[in-house]
Amino acid sequence: MLPSRTNVGSAALGSTTGARLLNDLTQLGANGISAFLTAYPSKVDALLASPPAAAAVSGWWRDLGTSDQKAWMSAAPRVVGNLEGIPVRDRSAANLRYLTETDADIREQLTSDLPPGEQTGLTRELSVLGQVKLAVEDGAGHASRYLMQLDPTDGGRAAVVIGNPDTADFVTYLVPGMNYGVQEQLVNWSDTAEALYAEQKRVLHERADPTTPAQSVATIAWIGYETPDLFTVGGLDRAEIGADQLEHAINGLRDVRGDNQPFLSIIGHSYGSVVSLVALARGSLSVDTFTIVGSPGSASQSAADLNVAGGEVFVGEADWDPAVNSGFFGSDPGASSYGAHRLGVTGNRDAVTGKWLNASFGHNDYFTPGSESLHNMALIGTGNAKQVTGSSE
Repeated sequence: MLPSRTNVGSAALGSTTGARLLNDLTQLGANGISAFLTAYPSKVDALLASPPAAAAVSGWWRDLGTSDQKAWMSAAPRVVGNLEGIPVRDRSAANLRYLTETDADIREQLTSDLPPGEQTGLTRELSVLGQVKLAVEDGAGHASRYLMQLDPTDGGRAAVVIGNPDTADFVTYLVPGMNYGVQEQLVNWSDTAEALYAEQKRVLHERADPTTPAQSVATIAWIGYETPDLFTVGGLDRAEIGADQLEHAINGLRDVRGDNQPFLSIIGHSYGSVVSLVALARGSLSVDTFTIVGSPGSASQSAADLNVAGGEVFVGEADWDPAVNSGFFGSDPGASSYGAHRLGVTGNRDAVTGKWLNASFGHNDYFTPGSESLHNMALIGTGNAKQVTGSSE
């Protein structure tokens, strides 16, 4: 629980941190919050680097009145947008405000005479923000998109959500790998999340019981860690940090959902599978299903080492994918000794509709619409894993 409110002045908060800082700043109103954060700019960085527990944030935000919530969104949109425990609609509104304000601020700075290094950094941030703008726009399917996370610095971190994870029955996190930074791939990764969203909705519709209420889905294009490039992909440092951030994000969603938990899944691609494997092997994060595609290996020796309900761990390995079977980071999740279920990717027919599903080839073809691979991911993420094709291979 957050500390109870006390009468404080702005100057007295210079040494205050965490949950108490959120609580005490609320009393200052929008102008006071803004003035304090202007006087102590490092406070935002510190708060987001070492945030209060998501459960505490969730309770704090829920207990605020509408006027206090609006004050925070106006005065500190970056804080509201990036604290786990706040509902996604509010986070998205705050992040979109922060995006607009930051874009304008950077453009103004670039009109002045800046040192070359500073100008290069600001230009890169502006490019990141431009990609975020494109990614958060509604896709071809016109599903609602929310901006659940935004940090444009150092190459950027962001999460774009298709659907509403605060209410959806089924929620899937997509975790990418090498060269899938915000600037380079957020638009593509968000479209991938929407393709999975559409396939999950199709699966639910085709298998729906007309006597029960319709079920909903949400997919999350999560680039919440600094993805590696060719020069940094050889180590586990970024996987460990990414695992921390993935764990915090998912547990934050669980705290928001409270007693109404969704059916929760992770899909890890390439180095993103390594991030996810690290997180799920710790025991402090649990999901209902975990799908591994294009994986360069696992430090875990077995699917049984992962905190996945009912052992619902699936692995897909496409022909001509150079990453699979490499065991670069340890055990090969596709080996029979690992104990994961096989995810069919070679082409097959849907067991229910008879529709032909295409094969996937190479490292980046697992999410292609119309493929057996994407269809199987949709089945897994909607609780229909028993219908996955290729699972007995």
